[in-house]
Amino acid sequence: MRRRDLMLFLPAALSLAAWREQKASTTDGELSGERAFQRTLPRSSDPLWVKLRQCKVRYNAKTALYSLTPTDEVKALIGQTLKVRGFIIPLDGLDLTKHFLIGINTPVCLFHPPGEPNEVIEVRSLKAVAWNDKPLTIEGQFKLISNPEMGVFFSMTNAKPVKA
Repeated sequence: MRRRDLMLFLPAALSLAAWREQKASTTDGELSGERAFQRTLPRSSDPLWVKLRQCKVRYNAKTALYSLTPTDEVKALIGQTLKVRGFIIPLDGLDLTKHFLIGINTPVCLFHPPGEPNEVIEVRSLKAVAWNDKPLTIEGQFKLISNPEMGVFFSMTNAKPVKA
């Protein structure tokens, strides 16, 4: 399959079912192997990820939804223009994308989420960004959002790529 064809499946990878699978297979199975492999790959060392990862993530087995409790430090970032370095995960299936996730981890599989909900930010870019497997620095207005079905709780709007 071509990269473009594979990327069409990405929105399904970010579905509730994929997050549920992640929760269910962290001790064994296909996803745990991917997570182990992912730990051997490059990872962003941007300091913003340290702050975001301190937010507590909960999974409610009854509702099959995730929730996030942001720290006071993360709440203080709301509305600020921030920079973050990470890896692009397109959401629209295009090689040039304005709507994507940026994450701390190198993506390893388009059928599984790229990490925990406190390790990804949904980005709406002013200009299309070329997808590749190299880390990219994005600058945009930081917001908290609540999308428990997709497991997305951070957003950057009016974003643009910038020099690291």
